[in-house]
Amino acid sequence: MAATGNLSLCDGAALANPPRRALLKGTMSLLALSGCASTLLSACGGDYTGSDGTQDASSPVIGSVANFRDLGGAAPGYSTSDGAHVRRAFIFRSDVLKPDAADSAKLERMALSNVYDLRTPAEIDAAPDMPGAASFLALNVLGTPEPPSFAGMLASELDAAMQTHWRTLVTGRTQCAIYGALLQHIADAPGPLLITGGTGVDVAGWACALLLLIANVPLEIIVKDFMLTDAWRPASVDSVTAASPVQASYLQAAFDAVQESYGDLNRYLGVGLGLASETVSRLRGRLVV
Repeated sequence: MAATGNLSLCDGAALANPPRRALLKGTMSLLALSGCASTLLSACGGDYTGSDGTQDASSPVIGSVANFRDLGGAAPGYSTSDGAHVRRAFIFRSDVLKPDAADSAKLERMALSNVYDLRTPAEIDAAPDMPGAASFLALNVLGTPEPPSFAGMLASELDAAMQTHWRTLVTGRTQCAIYGALLQHIADAPGPLLITGGTGVDVAGWACALLLLIANVPLEIIVKDFMLTDAWRPASVDSVTAASPVQASYLQAAFDAVQESYGDLNRYLGVGLGLASETVSRLRGRLVV
């Protein structure tokens, strides 16, 4: 594992069908999601659990950073299938971290311990993160020098290309190694943490989906959380990069790849990502309250 800064690994629409629950071998309950959309769309506002454990601290809003939001969702945190809630103010996600002066001050007050940048080296060179005092970890999930180009693709071609990329996030050797390293680090790192990605293949999106799966959040909520990217990323971002808004079919392609290649989530985490069961348990313990 070559080091850049603190750590670097640089090798190498509506959901048409409900996610296949065999993915989790019955560990998730079916939920009625009436009113869920409005709750999820408040994920960047409302309250969150502050460092003293209270639920009445204002949630940080970093408006100058696209798609900046709390992994835990709206207060009191996404419900899990076993009655817990996802911990808020522990893990955040965003696109490239280039805040303005006011938001830089907010981020300093948040006292992030680690920023995990999952983009390619070319993306980082073109638009470096500004992590302040946080430790910066470069983890090139795609394993390529630069991101793929989607310019000139028809909608159907783009959809097919993106689904292929999302399947590769699950099946690729480099991708498995890096997502495994990310989750291993999160299991032991002091919070709060931030996962950043680009605006093409949503490499941060799969990392966040995995964390919510480990927390035992129902698949329906995970899909809706994934779709929040369209709400919290300005339209101008996608027009510049020629990347389409996120589609639930991309996440579905990853779910399908987990089932087809590993059979269930536990085998994917253990065999695919190389995580010990104790590490997964420790992760879940940190993710839920």
